[in-house]
Amino acid sequence: MLANLHFKVSVALITLLSAAPLLGEDNVKLARLFEEASEMQVTLTGPWRTIQNYVKRDALYPAQLSYTGADGERRTLDVEVEPRGISRRLRLCDFPPLKIHFDKERTKGTEFRGNGSLKLVTYCKNRDMYEQYYVREFLAYRIYNLLTDYSFRVRPMFVEYLDSESKGFKTNRFSFLIEDIDDVAKRNGLKKLAVPKISYKTLDPVETSKLGLFQFMIGNVDYATNEGPEDDRCCHNTRLIGTGDYETPRYSIPYDFDATGLVDAHYAHPPELLKLRNIRPRLYRGFCRNNDQLPQTVHLFKAKKPEILDLINNEAQVKQEGLGALDKHRMFALKQIGFSDARLATLVGVTEQELREQRHQLNVRPVYKRVDTCA
Repeated sequence: MLANLHFKVSVALITLLSAAPLLGEDNVKLARLFEEASEMQVTLTGPWRTIQNYVKRDALYPAQLSYTGADGERRTLDVEVEPRGISRRLRLCDFPPLKIHFDKERTKGTEFRGNGSLKLVTYCKNRDMYEQYYVREFLAYRIYNLLTDYSFRVRPMFVEYLDSESKGFKTNRFSFLIEDIDDVAKRNGLKKLAVPKISYKTLDPVETSKLGLFQFMIGNVDYATNEGPEDDRCCHNTRLIGTGDYETPRYSIPYDFDATGLVDAHYAHPPELLKLRNIRPRLYRGFCRNNDQLPQTVHLFKAKKPEILDLINNEAQVKQEGLGALDKHRMFALKQIGFSDARLATLVGVTEQELREQRHQLNVRPVYKRVDTCA
Protein backbone atom coordinates (compact mmCIF):
# COMPACT_ATOMS: atom_id res chain seq x y z
CA MET A 1 0.00 0.00 0.00
CA LEU A 2 1.37 3.42 0.91
CA ALA A 3 3.40 2.25 3.88
CA ASN A 4 6.62 2.73 1.95
CA LEU A 5 6.23 6.43 1.15
CA HIS A 6 9.63 8.09 1.04
CA PHE A 7 10.38 9.91 4.30
CA LYS A 8 12.76 12.44 2.73
CA VAL A 9 11.55 15.17 0.42
CA SER A 10 13.54 18.02 -1.07
CA VAL A 11 12.57 21.63 -0.43
CA ALA A 12 12.08 22.01 -4.15
CA LEU A 13 9.15 19.64 -4.19
CA ILE A 14 6.87 22.48 -3.23
CA THR A 15 8.26 25.33 -5.34
CA LEU A 16 4.92 25.34 -7.04
CA LEU A 17 3.52 26.67 -10.30
CA SER A 18 5.47 29.83 -10.93
CA ALA A 19 3.43 30.58 -14.05
CA ALA A 20 1.29 33.61 -13.17
CA PRO A 21 -2.08 34.45 -14.77
CA LEU A 22 -2.20 37.42 -17.12
CA LEU A 23 -4.87 40.07 -16.72
CA GLY A 24 -6.88 40.06 -19.91
CA GLU A 25 -10.26 41.77 -19.53
CA ASP A 26 -12.34 43.81 -17.15
CA ASN A 27 -14.40 42.03 -14.49
CA VAL A 28 -11.57 39.63 -13.77
CA LYS A 29 -10.49 38.93 -10.20
CA LEU A 30 -7.25 37.54 -8.92
CA ALA A 31 -7.67 34.02 -7.62
CA ARG A 32 -8.07 33.81 -3.86
CA LEU A 33 -5.05 32.81 -1.84
CA PHE A 34 -5.78 29.10 -1.47
CA GLU A 35 -7.30 28.64 -4.92
CA GLU A 36 -3.78 28.64 -6.39
CA ALA A 37 -0.94 26.22 -5.67
CA SER A 38 1.85 28.51 -6.86
CA GLU A 39 4.69 29.45 -4.54
CA MET A 40 4.54 33.14 -3.62
CA GLN A 41 7.71 35.21 -3.35
CA VAL A 42 7.15 37.32 -0.25
CA THR A 43 9.07 39.86 1.80
CA LEU A 44 7.91 40.02 5.41
CA THR A 45 9.31 42.93 7.40
CA GLY A 46 8.80 43.14 11.14
CA PRO A 47 10.57 43.55 14.50
CA TRP A 48 11.86 39.97 14.54
CA ARG A 49 14.60 40.39 17.14
CA THR A 50 12.13 42.03 19.51
CA ILE A 51 9.68 39.17 18.98
CA GLN A 52 12.45 36.62 19.60
CA ASN A 53 13.54 38.38 22.79
CA TYR A 54 9.98 38.54 24.12
CA VAL A 55 8.61 35.37 22.54
CA LYS A 56 6.47 34.49 25.57
CA ARG A 57 4.61 37.77 25.27
CA ASP A 58 1.18 37.57 23.60
CA ALA A 59 1.31 40.79 21.62
CA LEU A 60 0.64 42.15 18.15
CA TYR A 61 3.50 43.79 16.26
CA PRO A 62 3.28 46.00 13.14
CA ALA A 63 4.72 44.44 9.99
CA GLN A 64 4.60 44.70 6.21
CA LEU A 65 3.97 41.91 3.72
CA SER A 66 5.20 42.65 0.19
CA TYR A 67 4.74 40.41 -2.83
CA THR A 68 4.28 40.41 -6.58
CA GLY A 69 0.72 39.48 -7.45
CA ALA A 70 -0.39 37.13 -10.18
CA ASP A 71 -1.00 40.20 -12.36
CA GLY A 72 2.66 41.23 -12.03
CA GLU A 73 1.87 44.12 -9.70
CA ARG A 74 4.01 44.68 -6.60
CA ARG A 75 1.86 45.11 -3.50
CA THR A 76 2.63 45.96 0.13
CA LEU A 77 0.12 45.22 2.86
CA ASP A 78 0.30 46.68 6.35
CA VAL A 79 -0.34 43.75 8.69
CA GLU A 80 0.17 42.74 12.31
CA VAL A 81 1.99 39.62 13.45
CA GLU A 82 2.07 37.70 16.71
CA PRO A 83 4.00 34.64 17.89
CA ARG A 84 1.82 31.55 18.31
CA GLY A 85 1.99 27.93 19.42
CA ILE A 86 3.55 26.23 22.40
CA SER A 87 6.39 23.77 21.71
CA ARG A 88 7.88 25.42 18.62
CA ARG A 89 7.38 28.87 20.09
CA LEU A 90 8.61 28.31 23.64
CA ARG A 91 11.04 25.36 23.51
CA LEU A 92 12.19 24.31 20.08
CA CYS A 93 12.62 27.24 17.72
CA ASP A 94 14.77 30.35 17.49
CA PHE A 95 12.11 31.90 15.27
CA PRO A 96 8.51 31.22 16.34
CA PRO A 97 5.52 30.30 14.20
CA LEU A 98 3.44 33.39 13.46
CA LYS A 99 -0.12 34.46 13.02
CA ILE A 100 -0.59 37.25 10.49
CA HIS A 101 -3.53 39.62 10.98
CA PHE A 102 -4.93 41.42 7.94
CA ASP A 103 -7.08 44.51 7.53
CA LYS A 104 -9.90 43.26 5.31
CA GLU A 105 -10.45 46.70 3.81
CA ARG A 106 -6.83 46.89 2.66
CA THR A 107 -6.82 43.39 1.18
CA LYS A 108 -9.85 43.97 -1.06
CA GLY A 109 -9.03 43.10 -4.65
CA THR A 110 -5.91 41.13 -3.69
CA GLU A 111 -5.19 37.43 -3.31
CA PHE A 112 -5.48 37.90 0.46
CA ARG A 113 -9.02 39.29 0.38
CA GLY A 114 -11.45 37.89 2.90
CA ASN A 115 -8.80 36.73 5.37
CA GLY A 116 -8.82 38.18 8.87
CA SER A 117 -5.85 36.20 10.17
CA LEU A 118 -3.79 33.23 8.99
CA LYS A 119 -1.21 30.94 10.56
CA LEU A 120 2.25 31.06 9.00
CA VAL A 121 4.54 28.06 9.48
CA THR A 122 8.05 29.52 9.61
CA TYR A 123 11.56 28.14 9.43
CA CYS A 124 12.13 27.59 13.20
CA LYS A 125 15.93 27.66 12.99
CA ASN A 126 18.09 29.05 10.21
CA ARG A 127 19.36 25.63 9.13
CA ASP A 128 18.53 23.51 6.09
CA MET A 129 17.57 20.54 8.27
CA TYR A 130 14.75 22.48 9.87
CA GLU A 131 13.56 23.81 6.53
CA GLN A 132 13.26 20.22 5.31
CA TYR A 133 11.01 19.42 8.28
CA TYR A 134 8.47 22.01 7.21
CA VAL A 135 8.71 21.10 3.54
CA ARG A 136 7.68 17.58 4.57
CA GLU A 137 4.96 18.93 6.82
CA PHE A 138 3.65 20.96 3.90
CA LEU A 139 3.65 17.76 1.86
CA ALA A 140 1.48 16.04 4.49
CA TYR A 141 -1.17 18.75 4.05
CA ARG A 142 -1.02 18.39 0.27
CA ILE A 143 -1.40 14.61 0.44
CA TYR A 144 -4.48 14.93 2.62
CA ASN A 145 -5.93 17.49 0.18
CA LEU A 146 -5.76 14.77 -2.48
CA LEU A 147 -7.80 12.44 -0.26
CA THR A 148 -10.57 14.73 0.98
CA ASP A 149 -12.00 18.23 0.81
CA TYR A 150 -12.35 18.10 4.60
CA SER A 151 -8.78 19.32 4.98
CA PHE A 152 -6.76 22.48 5.47
CA ARG A 153 -5.39 23.91 2.24
CA VAL A 154 -1.93 25.44 2.33
CA ARG A 155 -0.08 28.03 0.23
CA PRO A 156 3.69 27.74 -0.16
CA MET A 157 5.85 30.84 0.17
CA PHE A 158 9.50 31.65 -0.19
CA VAL A 159 9.83 34.40 2.39
CA GLU A 160 12.53 37.01 2.76
CA TYR A 161 12.46 37.99 6.44
CA LEU A 162 13.72 41.54 7.06
CA ASP A 163 13.92 43.17 10.47
CA SER A 164 12.31 46.61 10.65
CA GLU A 165 14.56 47.54 13.59
CA SER A 166 17.86 45.91 12.63
CA LYS A 167 19.55 46.03 9.23
CA GLY A 168 21.66 42.99 10.10
CA PHE A 169 18.70 40.60 10.21
CA LYS A 170 17.91 38.98 6.87
CA THR A 171 17.13 35.41 5.91
CA ASN A 172 15.30 33.67 3.06
CA ARG A 173 13.37 30.51 3.91
CA PHE A 174 10.49 28.32 2.83
CA SER A 175 7.28 28.91 4.76
CA PHE A 176 3.60 28.25 4.22
CA LEU A 177 0.22 29.67 5.15
CA ILE A 178 -2.61 27.49 6.47
CA GLU A 179 -6.23 28.06 5.52
CA ASP A 180 -8.49 29.32 8.32
CA ILE A 181 -10.89 26.76 9.82
CA ASP A 182 -13.86 29.01 9.06
CA ASP A 183 -13.02 28.79 5.36
CA VAL A 184 -12.59 25.01 5.52
CA ALA A 185 -16.07 24.81 7.01
CA LYS A 186 -17.56 27.25 4.51
CA ARG A 187 -16.15 25.33 1.52
CA ASN A 188 -17.99 22.27 2.78
CA GLY A 189 -21.27 24.02 3.60
CA LEU A 190 -20.63 23.81 7.36
CA LYS A 191 -19.36 25.97 10.21
CA LYS A 192 -16.64 25.86 12.86
CA LEU A 193 -17.66 24.15 16.10
CA ALA A 194 -16.69 25.31 19.58
CA VAL A 195 -17.26 22.41 21.98
CA PRO A 196 -14.77 21.06 24.57
CA LYS A 197 -15.33 17.37 23.79
CA ILE A 198 -17.62 15.08 21.84
CA SER A 199 -18.50 11.42 21.54
CA TYR A 200 -16.52 9.69 18.80
CA LYS A 201 -19.82 8.13 17.73
CA THR A 202 -20.95 11.53 16.41
CA LEU A 203 -18.08 11.78 13.91
CA ASP A 204 -18.81 11.11 10.24
CA PRO A 205 -17.68 7.49 9.71
CA VAL A 206 -16.42 7.92 6.12
CA GLU A 207 -14.27 10.99 6.80
CA THR A 208 -13.08 9.66 10.16
CA SER A 209 -11.93 6.47 8.45
CA LYS A 210 -9.92 8.56 5.95
CA LEU A 211 -8.39 10.55 8.78
CA GLY A 212 -7.36 7.43 10.73
CA LEU A 213 -5.77 5.72 7.75
CA PHE A 214 -4.00 8.92 6.66
CA GLN A 215 -2.50 9.40 10.12
CA PHE A 216 -1.37 5.77 10.06
CA MET A 217 0.18 6.25 6.62
CA ILE A 218 2.27 9.29 7.65
CA GLY A 219 3.12 7.82 11.06
CA ASN A 220 1.18 10.23 13.27
CA VAL A 221 -0.07 9.35 16.75
CA ASP A 222 -0.02 12.87 18.19
CA TYR A 223 -3.68 13.76 17.73
CA ALA A 224 -7.16 13.25 19.13
CA THR A 225 -10.50 13.62 17.35
CA ASN A 226 -12.97 13.84 20.22
CA GLU A 227 -11.24 15.69 23.06
CA GLY A 228 -8.13 17.71 23.79
CA PRO A 229 -6.07 19.34 26.53
CA GLU A 230 -7.98 22.62 26.40
CA ASP A 231 -11.33 22.91 28.16
CA ASP A 232 -12.80 25.37 25.72
CA ARG A 233 -12.09 23.71 22.37
CA CYS A 234 -11.91 20.24 20.92
CA CYS A 235 -9.51 18.67 19.98
CA HIS A 236 -5.76 17.88 20.02
CA ASN A 237 -4.21 18.80 16.65
CA THR A 238 -7.63 18.60 15.00
CA ARG A 239 -10.53 21.04 14.61
CA LEU A 240 -14.22 20.28 14.36
CA ILE A 241 -16.74 21.45 11.79
CA GLY A 242 -20.41 20.60 11.34
CA THR A 243 -23.88 22.04 10.97
CA GLY A 244 -24.06 23.06 14.64
CA ASP A 245 -22.38 22.49 18.01
CA TYR A 246 -24.92 19.86 19.04
CA GLU A 247 -25.84 18.43 15.65
CA THR A 248 -24.40 15.39 13.88
CA PRO A 249 -22.45 14.29 12.01
CA ARG A 250 -19.31 16.18 12.89
CA TYR A 251 -16.07 16.27 10.89
CA SER A 252 -12.55 16.30 12.33
CA ILE A 253 -9.93 18.28 10.39
CA PRO A 254 -6.30 17.40 11.22
CA TYR A 255 -3.33 19.77 11.32
CA ASP A 256 0.19 20.08 12.80
CA PHE A 257 2.16 17.19 11.30
CA ASP A 258 5.70 17.93 12.46
CA ALA A 259 5.62 15.06 14.99
CA THR A 260 5.04 12.43 12.28
CA GLY A 261 7.28 9.75 10.85
CA LEU A 262 6.94 11.45 7.46
CA VAL A 263 8.57 14.62 8.79
CA ASP A 264 10.89 12.70 11.14
CA ALA A 265 11.92 15.77 13.15
CA HIS A 266 14.71 14.93 15.59
CA TYR A 267 12.91 16.73 18.42
CA ALA A 268 9.60 14.84 18.04
CA HIS A 269 8.60 12.03 20.37
CA PRO A 270 5.40 9.97 20.77
CA PRO A 271 3.03 10.38 23.74
CA GLU A 272 4.32 8.38 26.71
CA LEU A 273 1.05 6.50 27.16
CA LEU A 274 1.47 4.79 23.79
CA LYS A 275 4.82 3.22 24.79
CA LEU A 276 6.42 3.66 21.37
CA ARG A 277 10.22 3.91 21.10
CA ASN A 278 10.09 6.83 18.67
CA ILE A 279 7.83 8.38 16.04
CA ARG A 280 8.84 6.04 13.21
CA PRO A 281 6.74 2.94 14.10
CA ARG A 282 3.17 3.20 12.82
CA LEU A 283 0.21 2.68 15.14
CA TYR A 284 -3.34 2.71 13.81
CA ARG A 285 -5.52 4.84 16.09
CA GLY A 286 -8.77 4.70 14.13
CA PHE A 287 -12.00 3.66 15.81
CA CYS A 288 -13.16 0.05 15.55
CA ARG A 289 -16.63 1.47 15.02
CA ASN A 290 -15.53 2.57 11.53
CA ASN A 291 -13.98 -0.75 10.45
CA ASP A 292 -16.76 -1.32 7.92
CA GLN A 293 -15.55 1.81 6.10
CA LEU A 294 -11.93 0.68 5.87
CA PRO A 295 -12.15 -1.38 2.62
CA GLN A 296 -13.67 1.63 0.84
CA THR A 297 -11.02 3.91 2.35
CA VAL A 298 -8.16 1.60 1.39
CA HIS A 299 -9.54 1.52 -2.17
CA LEU A 300 -9.49 5.34 -2.26
CA PHE A 301 -5.89 5.47 -1.00
CA LYS A 302 -4.79 2.95 -3.62
CA ALA A 303 -6.54 4.93 -6.34
CA LYS A 304 -4.78 8.13 -5.19
CA LYS A 305 -1.39 6.45 -4.81
CA PRO A 306 -0.06 7.58 -8.24
CA GLU A 307 -0.92 11.23 -7.49
CA ILE A 308 0.64 11.02 -4.05
CA LEU A 309 3.83 9.46 -5.36
CA ASP A 310 3.96 12.05 -8.13
CA LEU A 311 4.33 14.70 -5.44
CA ILE A 312 7.46 12.91 -4.28
CA ASN A 313 9.02 11.42 -7.40
CA ASN A 314 8.81 14.12 -10.08
CA GLU A 315 11.91 16.00 -8.98
CA ALA A 316 14.22 13.01 -9.26
CA GLN A 317 12.89 12.24 -12.74
CA VAL A 318 13.44 15.81 -13.97
CA LYS A 319 17.02 15.82 -12.67
CA GLN A 320 17.80 12.51 -14.34
CA GLU A 321 16.17 13.32 -17.70
CA GLY A 322 17.64 16.82 -18.15
CA LEU A 323 16.53 19.81 -20.20
CA GLY A 324 16.16 17.84 -23.43
CA ALA A 325 13.29 15.82 -21.99
CA LEU A 326 11.23 18.90 -21.19
CA ASP A 327 8.92 18.92 -24.19
CA LYS A 328 5.71 20.91 -24.20
CA HIS A 329 3.61 18.18 -22.60
CA ARG A 330 6.15 17.51 -19.84
CA MET A 331 6.74 21.20 -19.15
CA PHE A 332 3.02 21.86 -18.89
CA ALA A 333 2.49 18.86 -16.60
CA LEU A 334 5.27 19.99 -14.26
CA LYS A 335 3.81 23.47 -14.09
CA GLN A 336 0.40 22.03 -13.31
CA ILE A 337 1.72 20.13 -10.29
CA GLY A 338 3.78 23.07 -9.21
CA PHE A 339 7.44 23.36 -10.23
CA SER A 340 8.78 26.88 -10.53
CA ASP A 341 11.18 28.05 -13.27
CA ALA A 342 13.87 28.54 -10.64
CA ARG A 343 13.68 24.99 -9.36
CA LEU A 344 13.46 23.39 -12.80
CA ALA A 345 16.53 25.36 -13.86
CA THR A 346 18.48 24.10 -10.85
CA LEU A 347 17.46 20.50 -11.51
CA VAL A 348 18.49 20.48 -15.19
CA GLY A 349 21.63 22.60 -14.72
CA VAL A 350 20.76 25.81 -16.58
CA THR A 351 20.02 29.39 -15.53
CA GLU A 352 16.50 30.47 -14.72
CA GLN A 353 16.53 32.75 -17.77
CA GLU A 354 17.52 29.85 -20.04
CA LEU A 355 14.75 27.71 -18.59
CA ARG A 356 12.22 30.49 -19.10
CA GLU A 357 13.30 30.94 -22.72
CA GLN A 358 12.86 27.19 -23.26
CA ARG A 359 9.37 27.37 -21.74
CA HIS A 360 8.44 30.28 -24.00
CA GLN A 361 9.72 28.43 -27.06
CA LEU A 362 7.41 25.58 -26.09
CA ASN A 363 4.58 28.14 -25.75
CA VAL A 364 3.88 27.17 -22.15
CA ARG A 365 2.86 30.54 -20.83
CA PRO A 366 0.90 31.90 -17.85
CA VAL A 367 -2.75 32.80 -18.31
CA TYR A 368 -5.33 34.40 -16.08
CA LYS A 369 -8.32 32.55 -14.75
CA ARG A 370 -11.59 34.36 -15.39
CA VAL A 371 -13.78 34.74 -12.35
CA ASP A 372 -17.46 35.62 -12.60
CA THR A 373 -17.70 38.69 -10.40
CA CYS A 374 -21.47 38.30 -10.21
CA ALA A 375 -21.22 34.86 -8.64
